[in-house]
Order: sequence, then structure tokens, then C-alpha cells
Amino acid sequence: MRKQYDDFTQLKLKDMSKSISDMTYKYINPDTQEPTKVPAIHYEKILDQVTEKYMSDITTRQFLNIMYNQLVALRKEDEKYFNQALLCIDLGINPKDLRVNEQVALNCVYNYFDDKQRTEGKKFHFMAKDIVDNYDVALSSPQIQSQAIKYSNEYEQKVNELIFGNKNRGRDRDSR
Repeated sequence: MRKQYDDFTQLKLKDMSKSISDMTYKYINPDTQEPTKVPAIHYEKILDQVTEKYMSDITTRQFLNIMYNQLVALRKEDEKYFNQALLCIDLGINPKDLRVNEQVALNCVYNYFDDKQRTEGKKFHFMAKDIVDNYDVALSSPQIQSQAIKYSNEYEQKVNELIFGNKNRGRDRDSR
């Protein structure tokens, strides 16, 4: 049975971009109750990007996932030493250089940390509250999200201009 995807992958870049733009338009924004308008040229630029940039994004995400999985495995292996190591990193202390007074202080902080973690349960965060709050704000703010995407797009455009010269500028004008 042939699917829409099979036909989609056979389209040329411009037709593919128009098709995505049409699909996006069909999404009704729950806030405005209006269709979502994204020009086809936006998708064309994304799909026409050099593969290295796309691969860089994938590699970055995979690296983050590897680090995350390693940290989760270390925490499962020995949660106390894992948390103490994080405290050492945060405090700028090298465990091999710990003096007796620093070992005592580290154990006291860990005990405080462990008690707080048990008391607060799921509401407990390892990072300071202002960092967690900042993350929550950035996550839910459309203004911050759009500004970050805007900066990212501008950066990518400058990099492309440095790499490819002004080739992309002429093509942008032609596709309008």
C-alpha cells in the first residue's frame, strides 16, 4: 500500500517545501484560532542546508544523550559518590586533594543534600532554584524561544555566507 510519504520523498525541493508549507497552514493555532502561515522558502532553506550542519546537530544531540546515559548509569551505581562528585565539581574541589576539614564539610553538605532530597521528593532539584526557574521560563516563553531561533538562523546565515560567499543570497532573491 503506497503512502503519502512515498510520494513526498520523490518531490523536488521546491515542491516539497510548498507541500510542507501547506501542511503547516492546516494547523490551527489554538491561541489565535488561525491557520499557521510559514512561507515555503523557509522550508526550502532548511532542506537545502549543507548536510554537515544537519549532521553536526545530530552529533551534538547524540553526544548529549551519551553523557546523559553515562551520568544516569553512574548515579545508579553509587548515588552517594555520584552526588558528592557533582558537589565537588560545583564547588571547584578536586577529590584527590581533599583535606580532612574539606572531607568533613563535603559529608555534611551531602547529608544536608540527601535529607533535603528525601523531604522534598519529586520537587527537589539538584540545581539552584533560580537556575531551574530560568529553565522553566525559557521553556514556556514563546518570546525567548523565537529570539533563540532568530539568533540561530542569523548565525547559520552568516556561516553559510562565509563558506559559500554570496551564492545563497542570489538564490533567496530568485525564490521570492
